[in-house]
Amino acid sequence: MKVKFYVLSMLLLASINSHSAEFKGGISTLATGPNLGDFVYIKVENHSSSASWSTGCATDNYWSFKFETSSPGGKEAYSLLLSAYASGKKVVIAGTGGCEGNIGDDIQNLGYTRFDF
Repeated sequence: MKVKFYVLSMLLLASINSHSAEFKGGISTLATGPNLGDFVYIKVENHSSSASWSTGCATDNYWSFKFETSSPGGKEAYSLLLSAYASGKKVVIAGTGGCEGNIGDDIQNLGYTRFDF
């Protein structure tokens, strides 16, 4: 039983560490519109295509993250980000480490976001 617990614990830690690094700071701008479908694009303050949080998707020179409002949690993420942008609050954003998607396939997909505290 102890061996199973140890193996499970190590797998959990490995999965947490394999997630992309988090960005912490403000949002510079957001973009959405009819020509972008359900996609929302986020540019963060001090955007850098070579930052640790942009691992795996470091080719875009402008946008930092993207997500679809039609995906599970997408509308909630958009609401949180729009609120943070309008109020000037800092956020924490982590990407998925992947860039797949029909639009902006060089921009990291948003994994999660929350207000920074």
